[in-house]
Amino acid sequence: MKKLFKVILFQTLLLSLMVFNTISAQDAKINTSVKYDEIYDPFEPVNRVILGFNFFIDDVAIRPVVKTYKYIAPEPIEAGVSNFFSNLKEPIRGISFVLQGEFMKSLNSVGRFTVNSLTSLGTFDLASRIGMTKNETDIGLTLAKSGFSSGPYIVVPIIGPSNFRDLGGNVVEYFVDPISNNVPNRTYLSVGSGLNARIEVDEEVDQVRGISTDRYELIKSVYYQNRNSQIEEDYVQNLPTPKIYID
Repeated sequence: MKKLFKVILFQTLLLSLMVFNTISAQDAKINTSVKYDEIYDPFEPVNRVILGFNFFIDDVAIRPVVKTYKYIAPEPIEAGVSNFFSNLKEPIRGISFVLQGEFMKSLNSVGRFTVNSLTSLGTFDLASRIGMTKNETDIGLTLAKSGFSSGPYIVVPIIGPSNFRDLGGNVVEYFVDPISNNVPNRTYLSVGSGLNARIEVDEEVDQVRGISTDRYELIKSVYYQNRNSQIEEDYVQNLPTPKIYID
């Protein structure tokens, strides 16, 4: 049971690290003049404590590894590693698209995985070069499009921001992912995927650390805005909640 819990934590790290990446995912910049709508957050006092703990762990354990890796690894190596881990997520994307009724996108994900795996073990995205564009999705988004409410906002230790629906989606992925279920030690794979996600958003992490406003509210709002924009597929300026206004 302990091993299962650890694996779930690390496998959901990719999603949770959107704590640092949600603004950049919309090609936006962190802005200290953001105003926030209310989000259902009944556990805010506990969430704030956990967020502080997560930043502490990042400071003492994760950030030094990330900075060292970025210093010594050439850019082509970073890109290859990023492509490798992204490619491993294509099968679960394919499953998610099937559940959403997006069968052509599912076939595209399977095709991307096949092409990239056979040509470079996923380290080079040849599929995109030949017109097979990557489409992002996950089980959490599938549940959202099926009408499941997000539930309360939560900050999970080590993992970061989530909600009941998205966290549940990651638990489902743990059991149905055909890749991680067929490797000798999936814990190492999950840790590598999480660290790679953290490396990809290192600049955003530094920006979040440097803001003078309430970073808890900022992280919460941009997390929900990013997830809502993914659910709607095309970004909508006036989302019901939350909305972010730039003065």
